[in-house]
Amino acid sequence: MKPRLLFKSALFSILLCLIYITATNDIFSDRSKFLGKQIKAIEFEGNRNTSSEDILEMIEMRVGMKLEDKLVNGDLKTLFASGYFFFIDVQGELFEDGVKVVFLVKERPRVKEIEFIGADEVFPSDLREKIPLKENEVITPNKVVVAKDLILKKYRDEGFFLAYVKVELSEVDEKTNTVVVKFIIDEGEEIPVSKINIFGNKEVDTYDILGVLELKESGFLESGTFKETSFETDKQKIVGILKSKGYIDAELSSDGTNWEIRWENPAKKDKRVIIVNYKIIEGERYFFNGYNLSHDLSLGPDNNPLYLNKENNPPGTPVAELKPVFEVDLFMKNFEFTNDDVGEIFDETKFFRDRGFINESYSTKGYLFAQVVPRRRFIELTDANISNYENCESKPKNSQQECEKENKELNITKLRKIYDEKPELRGKKFVHIDFTIRENNLAYVENIIIKGNKKTLDRVIRRELLFKPGDLFNSTLVNRSRERIFNLGYFKEVNFNMRPGSDETKMNLIIELVEQPTGTVSMGGGYGTITGFSIFTQLGENNLNGTGQQVQGRLEFGPIRRFFQLSWTEPWIYDKPWALTLSMFYSSRTLNVGAASITENNNQAIRERATYDRSGVGVSVGIGHRFLINWTHFHRYSPSFFTSTRPSSLVSDQVLAEVNLGWQFRSQITNGIAYDNRDNIFNTTEGFSATFAIDNVGQYLGGQSHFDQYSPILEYYQTWFDYTLFGLFRSNQLRRWRVVQQFRTSSVFTFERTPKYRKQDKEKIPYVQVQDRLFLGGYESLRGWFFDDKYYPDEWKDGSSHRVLFTSELRFPIEPSLLWFVIFWDAGSMYEEVNRAVGERKEFFNNYQQRVFEARTQNVAETYLLENYDSLSGQRLSQSRFDINDPARLVLSGRTLAMDNFRYSWGFGLRIQIPVLPLRLYFAQKLRFTGVADRPFSTYQDDRAFQFVFGIGDLRF
Repeated sequence: MKPRLLFKSALFSILLCLIYITATNDIFSDRSKFLGKQIKAIEFEGNRNTSSEDILEMIEMRVGMKLEDKLVNGDLKTLFASGYFFFIDVQGELFEDGVKVVFLVKERPRVKEIEFIGADEVFPSDLREKIPLKENEVITPNKVVVAKDLILKKYRDEGFFLAYVKVELSEVDEKTNTVVVKFIIDEGEEIPVSKINIFGNKEVDTYDILGVLELKESGFLESGTFKETSFETDKQKIVGILKSKGYIDAELSSDGTNWEIRWENPAKKDKRVIIVNYKIIEGERYFFNGYNLSHDLSLGPDNNPLYLNKENNPPGTPVAELKPVFEVDLFMKNFEFTNDDVGEIFDETKFFRDRGFINESYSTKGYLFAQVVPRRRFIELTDANISNYENCESKPKNSQQECEKENKELNITKLRKIYDEKPELRGKKFVHIDFTIRENNLAYVENIIIKGNKKTLDRVIRRELLFKPGDLFNSTLVNRSRERIFNLGYFKEVNFNMRPGSDETKMNLIIELVEQPTGTVSMGGGYGTITGFSIFTQLGENNLNGTGQQVQGRLEFGPIRRFFQLSWTEPWIYDKPWALTLSMFYSSRTLNVGAASITENNNQAIRERATYDRSGVGVSVGIGHRFLINWTHFHRYSPSFFTSTRPSSLVSDQVLAEVNLGWQFRSQITNGIAYDNRDNIFNTTEGFSATFAIDNVGQYLGGQSHFDQYSPILEYYQTWFDYTLFGLFRSNQLRRWRVVQQFRTSSVFTFERTPKYRKQDKEKIPYVQVQDRLFLGGYESLRGWFFDDKYYPDEWKDGSSHRVLFTSELRFPIEPSLLWFVIFWDAGSMYEEVNRAVGERKEFFNNYQQRVFEARTQNVAETYLLENYDSLSGQRLSQSRFDINDPARLVLSGRTLAMDNFRYSWGFGLRIQIPVLPLRLYFAQKLRFTGVADRPFSTYQDDRAFQFVFGIGDLRF
């Protein structure tokens, strides 16, 4: 060692000794006074930010112990290691026949605020998450250094290789012992990738490799920014694509795989670029030769199986009766590679998926420790090798049986056929995989450890779990639990990790969470063909004080709709899966009602819309109960008061009667059951949900409205593929870009009932009022159609009792969290109740066919034109007006619930998921059912244009 270094080391050791002696001098200056005495009191002085209780929790020393050297030394080391203090002095004082120990501490300052100055290209919130420095936590030199390095690494990952970070600390605030930390950042410039060079590939096309890389060369369509993380990821992708093409020995050469910064123009030296090099060693190409699967039936000294499950095979089970959890045939039927694929290129990713399928199957039964041990056998496709297995009879007798076994296992007959028919594969190597399955012990959940929840209480998370400590591990329940926690909406990341437990049968589950804001203050707008345009303000907290309670307030205003609602929900009453919701509302809405004729000729009437306002106020009390993992039953009572006002001049007598009645009472109870296993309720990619609700209005509950309403809703999501195109492109990022199809049907069936307590004049106060009628058309239900469409029966234009809707949307992500391109297909129909046809309407229904016959025979020409031609455009109608309005088609029955009674549309558009203002932009075209097998749908001859359909918010049926 050099003299100078020796001197520095000695000086450093002396300084440490002086610090230690200073810290312990007072208490040990006279050992006989303190050592061996009982500790009567422990006090802390000088601590302002760290409570005495927290410091006491760090040390072992407690009142009642004897004071010893080892105890004091250990506690000093612990307190220094905590990083909270830069000076500690221990003093002793005789006290009550014992000793009082006083820790004099000087605290390190805490962080009052962290500022990022100059961070324009990287969000400060992303930097805050990366660094160990946190506000209101102790600052240490090490944390500052690490934080600076992590910020630089983040900028390098984003392509800013010339970034520079400087740290400034403010003066310590003596009152609060806090400092302000400033990270002053010079981001420099992003460096583009000028060229990506691929070397060494002889068989795999360079463009195939370039196509899977995250890094791109800069050009007209690509910025080509270099990111070091992408460079490392691309190294794995290159090896992965090579292995998927049969080059299972492929690797990247370390001496030729690199990147370097150069001047784009060495003469000018005005712009830097990066050259990326990947040097490939392909190796040989291998081909698939089949799988063999077997269970490890090894026996121990006690003659019991070592690796087979103990549940089906208790001690003493005869060897011939040993039973595995899964038979090998189950796996062979579900593998991606099958023995029919012998001779195909050996895709290692398929092999890993097949191996993973075995592990996943066992984990669903609790066998988390199950092992799948693969053994690879390589066979060179030569005549000599094949003949060696074909001529088993020429071998010694003791080898013939083994030879015949290998002949069958190694698919020698298929190899001979390949050898004869595909000369180009001669000399190639074929890979045969022997899987040996060791089932081992069942795994039980020992502990569930939750990390990252700073606000949300542990119990809010634990109650979403479908298992508890001590339960058998079940991967299906674990995965569903993770989805349930994510669907709470409190966390932007939910990760489950497993760690070994205290013995070979136990596992610890680590739940790692990243919280996100749950309070909402938003303003936005909504638009629907029924509700019109409106603006709203909404305030809410979805995780009140970390308890999971929800408080929401919404104020909406527009020319057609005015609405206010305040609600509170407790999702778990006393930590039981029962939810309670209380709400109150006020609404006022302008309703469009059936058109009135303003001409005398009803056959060629000019009709004008009529409107009136409907206002209401009410409360609601609801409870719900979750059971059997994905099921919920719910119940709600909703008393309210409604009144009709401001009728226009052309409203019907029924509406005028409602206006004259003033405020009316409505009493409603809702009961329902729901099933939901969607993977993500905010952006669903797979799963199924179903709801069936029954609303009982009035009758025994009182009020002026009396009907029952049944509402089944079914929804299914299917992911067809993602943008990796079935593994063609290897990118975890592209796996988020899933092409999803939604199938949905929603029906409402309203059945008029009678009051139970008193008589009610149905003519003056209808049992089903106008506001409870159903309509069809527009963004909310049938895109491309209008409520008073000329191809609707006249009965539909005034609303109906029953409505049946179907829709399907195929969604292609443009940006998975923001934008989708959509192709859709809609279908809908409406029906009346038989008992609505009363009085004059009943006579009209009964005599409809006779009236049509009379019109067609008495005024032949006029009726023909009216029935088949549009009076304004003169174009021929695709369907007779008389057929459209036939009452036999309007009343709900098994015969009328047919395709020719529905209206259809298709179209395309965009879903834009802006949080405050979700936009829906569609172009929709009407379709007509033809009934022709080879062309069941066509357009209407006089109405082939695409209608623009605009919506704000999810107001779909």
